[in-house]
Amino acid sequence: MKASKAPEQVSLTPEQAEALQARLQSSSLPAEDIKLMGGLISFSLWLQQQLNLAKLSIQRLKRLFGISTEKKKPKKPELDDAQTTIEPQSAANDAQANKKPNNKGTKRDSDKNHGRYGAKDYSGCETVALKHETLQAGANCPDCAEEGAKGKLSSLKPGILIRLQGNPLITGTRYYIEKLRCHLCGKQYTADVPPKIAKQPKYAPSCYSTLAIGHYEMGLPFYRIECWQRFSNVPLADATQWDKMQALSNTVRPVYQVLELTAAEGKLLHYDDTPNKILSHIKDYQTGAATRKGVYTSVVISRHVAYDIYLFYTSQRYAAENIKPLLEQRQTSETLITMSDASSNNIPKAVDETLLARWILCFCLSHGRRKFYEIYDFFEPECQFVLEQISEVYRHDAHCKAQKMDAGARLSYHQQHSAPLMDALRIWLNNKILYKAVEPNSGLGQAINYMLKHWEALTQFLHHPGAPIDNNLSERAIKVMIRYRKNSLFFKTGNGASVGDCIMSIIHTAVRNGINPFDYLNALQNHAADVAAKPEAWLPWCYQQRLQLTDQLAA
Repeated sequence: MKASKAPEQVSLTPEQAEALQARLQSSSLPAEDIKLMGGLISFSLWLQQQLNLAKLSIQRLKRLFGISTEKKKPKKPELDDAQTTIEPQSAANDAQANKKPNNKGTKRDSDKNHGRYGAKDYSGCETVALKHETLQAGANCPDCAEEGAKGKLSSLKPGILIRLQGNPLITGTRYYIEKLRCHLCGKQYTADVPPKIAKQPKYAPSCYSTLAIGHYEMGLPFYRIECWQRFSNVPLADATQWDKMQALSNTVRPVYQVLELTAAEGKLLHYDDTPNKILSHIKDYQTGAATRKGVYTSVVISRHVAYDIYLFYTSQRYAAENIKPLLEQRQTSETLITMSDASSNNIPKAVDETLLARWILCFCLSHGRRKFYEIYDFFEPECQFVLEQISEVYRHDAHCKAQKMDAGARLSYHQQHSAPLMDALRIWLNNKILYKAVEPNSGLGQAINYMLKHWEALTQFLHHPGAPIDNNLSERAIKVMIRYRKNSLFFKTGNGASVGDCIMSIIHTAVRNGINPFDYLNALQNHAADVAAKPEAWLPWCYQQRLQLTDQLAA
């Protein structure tokens, strides 16, 4: 039996369906046939909409497993009548808004070594000087001496040879202490251990630092580290690793607490969250001890002039609930700018009225753009227009960064170049809804309504100096915890999550401020007493000055 061919697919628009229904009503067909045909038309239109929604859901599901880019090849959009009324205005605004910024300045200069590291980058390697076997600076030149001349040798810049070896994360030294015993009287004699070695603990500060960076910053689970160490014949149990991390968190927590107080005074706060898991909380929820099922990790980034602070919080609370205690500690009277997505979970509730009067709430434009990117395949001309308008705005923002403009100059530049683009986009979006050119419940209608509903918060960068354009900074930072979650899967208890948040915050704050986290953690442990007494002097961006002072006093 031959397989029947699939019927030709016919797309039915709401306008076509309405017109067809009207022709049916005015036809001479029996009433039963008109009712049946009308139902088939309505069902066909509904089925077509549901199919598009299903395809969109599948695309979104695929993106959960990773998407490399949201870039689209530039295409000239084919606009309908409602859109063409806006495009000339946008083009005129573009012409008036001056020329497009030169994007050459926004691209990174290519490295002349094509990504290769130079010898100076290997500063962590042991340095061994290889001297000439027979000659030295100041000696006579052997070749000149053969000809009767008196040439002298002088030093040149040495050649450098790099040789790398592999080691486990944790290495150690095994000391054999010689013991002697008299076979006559039985007295034992033991070799003296040098005082420098005797004072050293079994686990050096560098051991704690290496474990912390490997586990919390690089995402290596404790058991994976245990296996690695076992393969290298330097065993280190996962339970022992946890004990050391808990001890490390006790040492560095005073610094973490000062970071929280300092973060509360920031003029600009970015924050976002991601789902996580705490095993003990699952049991609490099952027994009724906890009312909320979900667990989340929030990242809060406090931006200052000279440094940024990264704080992580893992608990049952949303990002807004984590940021509220920080805002309550805020002492400065400066205007606060916050950046997040438009989720209601990101808006703190019951905030002090005086803070509300000087709080600028910004929403991420990248999230609004993404809603059009997700439906691009179903509404290509319309989405292409939106994506191109927003891409021009991002191009202007990249130009501001490349030129290192201050907040005031950046605001003026955006008002001159980006505001006409966003005004044209807003008119286009409003006209789509006003003239019913789009089904409100369709994917395009929902994307348009999202932009219009949050327009003011999405465009704060056009009205306030220093207001960011998106929340990509938080989304990049939260990947540290996502990497940890993908590898370690969960925290066992709330205490384990608290330890991880503390250490992860300190490490990532150091990394993002250009501070070597390994050296920083070592310094905090080597001066634990002073860290506990004056934690504000041991923040990542100022600890080196304190380190020099303590070393001078010790000398």
